[in-house]
Amino acid sequence: MEFSRNRIINIVVMLVFLCCTLFANFFAVRMMLGDGVDTYFYDKLLVAYTVGGTDGLKLELDKVSVTDKLPREQALAKDFTARLATLPDPEVFLNDKVQKSKHNIFLIKHLRTLASIIMLMLFAWQLFINSAARKRNKLS
Repeated sequence: MEFSRNRIINIVVMLVFLCCTLFANFFAVRMMLGDGVDTYFYDKLLVAYTVGGTDGLKLELDKVSVTDKLPREQALAKDFTARLATLPDPEVFLNDKVQKSKHNIFLIKHLRTLASIIMLMLFAWQLFINSAARKRNKLS
């Protein structure tokens, strides 16, 4: 079974469109949600450290394990509690985590926008190709 050039181009365009759709509507949203939880958690701890120092940070960590229902946030709290004893300056660590999470969110947001633009361009290209083919068929 041999594929024509047009058939291969259609398959490639369809696969690019499918990948962009899956990324923009599913993967990017889930990735931003995960990084959003990280940003919220570490920013909350950074505020607690700024206001109350190490005692405020420990108090906020205790509140997280009792009041928050998000499993991801509880896992982050458990990990940070274990890491807290070895951190020389928690403020630098927390600030770095917040900035890194924000950067990831903006990167994913921009990639999602790019995927949407690619889908729009592919859609417009297909419309143009189909209308040109229809005009050619009418003239024949």
